[in-house]
Amino acid sequence: MHDASERVRDDGASASGPDVFKVADLLVSRSIATHGDEIDLIAYYGSHAQGVARAGSDLDIFYVPAEGKDPPVGRTVLIEGLLFDFWAIRWETLEGFATGRIRGWSFAPAIVHHAKPLYARSDVQRARLDALKHKVLDLQAPEARPGMIQRALDAFSAVLAHLGNLRLAVAGGDPADVRHAGWKVILAAWECLALANQAFCDQGWGKLLEQIPRLRTRPDNLEALITTISTSGDPARIAGAAEELALGTRQVLRDLQQSLGAERSAQDVFGGAYPEIHDGLGKVLAACAGERAVAASATAWFAQFDLSLMLNSLRSGANGWDFNLYSEIAPLYRQLGFPDLIQATAGELSGLAEQTRLLDARLRAWLRAQNVDLGEFETLEAFERSLAGG
Repeated sequence: MHDASERVRDDGASASGPDVFKVADLLVSRSIATHGDEIDLIAYYGSHAQGVARAGSDLDIFYVPAEGKDPPVGRTVLIEGLLFDFWAIRWETLEGFATGRIRGWSFAPAIVHHAKPLYARSDVQRARLDALKHKVLDLQAPEARPGMIQRALDAFSAVLAHLGNLRLAVAGGDPADVRHAGWKVILAAWECLALANQAFCDQGWGKLLEQIPRLRTRPDNLEALITTISTSGDPARIAGAAEELALGTRQVLRDLQQSLGAERSAQDVFGGAYPEIHDGLGKVLAACAGERAVAASATAWFAQFDLSLMLNSLRSGANGWDFNLYSEIAPLYRQLGFPDLIQATAGELSGLAEQTRLLDARLRAWLRAQNVDLGEFETLEAFERSLAGG
């Protein structure tokens, strides 16, 4: 460990109040003395680790238990009014923080990225922390951009869910409900934008406005929208700003999604896929034959949606299962002249069945033109010969 007074000076903290690193030394030395063989690592993060601590800045410390151990050394205390949080983070959780898979990408990676060890049981544990720091950096690299945009698309459904709750809160008339739901919209939208920009925050929720420049691609009026949602006393204005934030965030994500081109062939996407597609179309026909309108609608919708997604992936590097409107993934499906089963579900089931057979025929012809093996065998003997290489 370094000299405590030197660290405080480096962090820019005031000499008033408790010496935060003296407190840290006490926590570390006591923990190691009583449970040293059960602790892999102890580190601190936050403003002191970043060198931006001010008078009154708290000290956040975590320890990583050894595999299968649970040392009872964690504690949260106030000393001379200053918070000291000493808490356990297991290695798997720490990895989740590094990737943003646990507690989100907006803030959690900063815990790992800025962590400074106070104790490591061996160089192995120190190297393990360094490897997690590299994971954070890897997710900010250009090569990770498509995957992070995909994660942003997947996360957008949370924005809509909280926006729906906000509408309920406004209708209910409880101001606390409105503010709570509004903040949920803000944080969900920020998570999407942080993922899409591959940028996490070094500071907490209270300093969102100062961290807006980290989001290179963002809604133009992001600061004004956050301010309105978080401070206005007018529920209608809050709801309007939240709606605008959701739409603005979606447009940012949609633009980024369209910027990702794909270099995939039909063989890559559809290899081995036709038997399942054919079976799905068969379910539509069975529902039509049984005059089960709801089942016919469900199976027709899914068959067309799934096929449209596959076709769209030939051109786009990111598909949004819960993000996109159907029309946003349908261009190639429609360009190929495939029948619209979704629209046909509003008519007679006999018409839907006819369109389903037509889709199967046109799809088979297109797949053959793309040199995609349909995976069909007329007899068991033919299948056996294929297994034998005949």
